[in-house]
Amino acid sequence: MTQQREVVREREAVGGAETDMTTIKERFGGADVLAGLLGMFTALGVLVFLGALIAAGEGGIDYQLNQIDFNGNLQEVEVVGSIVAIAVILVSFFVGGWAAGRIARYDGAINGLGAALWFVLVVAALGAVGAWVGQEYNAFAAVDLPNWFGQLGADDITLKSLAGAAAGIVAALLGGYAGGMLGEQYHRDVDAALTTEARR
Repeated sequence: MTQQREVVREREAVGGAETDMTTIKERFGGADVLAGLLGMFTALGVLVFLGALIAAGEGGIDYQLNQIDFNGNLQEVEVVGSIVAIAVILVSFFVGGWAAGRIARYDGAINGLGAALWFVLVVAALGAVGAWVGQEYNAFAAVDLPNWFGQLGADDITLKSLAGAAAGIVAALLGGYAGGMLGEQYHRDVDAALTTEARR
């Protein structure tokens, strides 16, 4: 009888350790570089896909995901096209942030935000390459992807173009953060279910 009680206590101790989510989150939480990068590539894929759909059936919308042409000249800013572009960026990084949150499991908001930050860094790096060497070496300028920093070297830069670039960056960060929170929520529900089952 005493031996059976000891076995039960050991099982309870093990179950408690396995379902101590605070300790597990401290060990495996935080920023996950790989999750952020994969979230960025997911967002980039959605961005290209949605952009292709809009370009195929745009009608009267002057879709402006990139306001710089291949030669580095600033195009005329259209308000409607800019709003649509910002909405597409928001949705794309919401999906990318969700993917990062699901991959990282914990701290989804941080990792979703990380996906957007990685993208901003890539855009900045390519924009710098385009400014120093030539726009033909800026990969995003050739395929009509966001080129927020490439426009800084344009002679005819306007307040509208700067505001559009800033809004695009903010939309990417907000979308990534919100998507990451939603991606983590799935794992929270799973952890709660595991804890409930372990206590039965």
